[in-house]
Amino acid sequence: MVNQKLFKQLQKFDPDLCELLKISFDRQVSSLSLIPTDSAASPLSQYLKGSALGNDFIGHHSFEHYSRIEKLAVKRACELFQAEHAILRIGNHVAASRVVLLALAKKGDKILSFNLRKSEHCTGEQMQYDFINFAVEPHNFKLNFDKVRYLALKNKPVLIIYSPVNYPHNIDYKKLRSIADEVKANLWIDLGQNSGLIAAKKIKSPVPYADVATFSASDALHGPQTGIILAKNKLADLLEKTVVDTGHVSLKKNVLAALAITFKEVTCVEYEDYSQQVLDNARALENGLKKSGVEVIFSPTENHLVLVKLPKNIDGALTAQKLEQAGLLVKAEKLMTSDDKISYPVLRLSSLDPTTRALNEEDMFTVGLTLGEFLKSPQDSQSIKAVNLVIKEMVENLPLFSEEWLPDAGIIQERDADLMMKSLIYGTI
Repeated sequence: MVNQKLFKQLQKFDPDLCELLKISFDRQVSSLSLIPTDSAASPLSQYLKGSALGNDFIGHHSFEHYSRIEKLAVKRACELFQAEHAILRIGNHVAASRVVLLALAKKGDKILSFNLRKSEHCTGEQMQYDFINFAVEPHNFKLNFDKVRYLALKNKPVLIIYSPVNYPHNIDYKKLRSIADEVKANLWIDLGQNSGLIAAKKIKSPVPYADVATFSASDALHGPQTGIILAKNKLADLLEKTVVDTGHVSLKKNVLAALAITFKEVTCVEYEDYSQQVLDNARALENGLKKSGVEVIFSPTENHLVLVKLPKNIDGALTAQKLEQAGLLVKAEKLMTSDDKISYPVLRLSSLDPTTRALNEEDMFTVGLTLGEFLKSPQDSQSIKAVNLVIKEMVENLPLFSEEWLPDAGIIQERDADLMMKSLIYGTI
């Protein structure tokens, strides 16, 4: 195969880079990630991203001059999420967020944001905004819309942001829309890793209620790493102008093609099955954790997220490092609340990548039980070894992307799918 020849050439020509490639691949196949942003791209998306379309440059600097591939990708994005307008020419989610902020807020403007989300993307003199936090209540972990409304009426923000990275419940978007209307603010909802469940209609879509919605095509959607903006038509010209003014004028045709196939794959029954398995696996992970005796916040989960509250004597970052040694990747964070003085150390876990790799409810219950027992252990070398034994056995024969999630999976035999994945990782098609 051409790919195998290329890989051999790479080994000979640049052994240093080749070694880094192998280290990355070996780490991915030998560990299990519960980090929400981790999930392999589909082979079809990877194929198109590595195809000859990458040699074809799009030279336009205006959204009025779409290529046929861009028109196709935009059309599919709008149809999939029932959006009025879509912008796909941004390289990553952070850049998309900065475009929205620059378009909809001016220096010094007040922004009401759930957990102060998006403030982390504000750098430079032009992006000095006054962020005001709204969050869950510190003792019952519920979102109080009366408090949100009070903060909105008091501060009169130009923008209200909801980004549920630490909230595994589905909220009443209509209430948030009503608050935004009352203070004449634009409502920006970041879909985050819920984008796949929303596209598969497994959870309610906020897109009809939002003036702007953002997400990445990677992780949940199994597409390329890009930043996507969905918007009402009333904001389309302003957002498009900001995209051009900030230099995000185009993606190459290979990435746009990878996006187009991603949106098509999501409409297939295989992706619907995948999304249901994500939900089932998240609940199984949660049940395993609870069986071990650790505290799970927001239970029962309503999406892919599971949040574990850590005891005060546990350093979340250090725990994550030790689990990484054991082959289990987790994300340690602080859960903010409506009281600035109260926050909680948590592990933010997701069922997305384990599901992509073909784990089921029984597996995820075991993962949850194993993780919970480790959290209560001395977290010494013996504890790390115990986790590693479970994870090593579990991932030993797992693919990075299970063939069962491929559209018309029967067309590709197991051996061919395995060869395709290895060739995609070790060479460019």
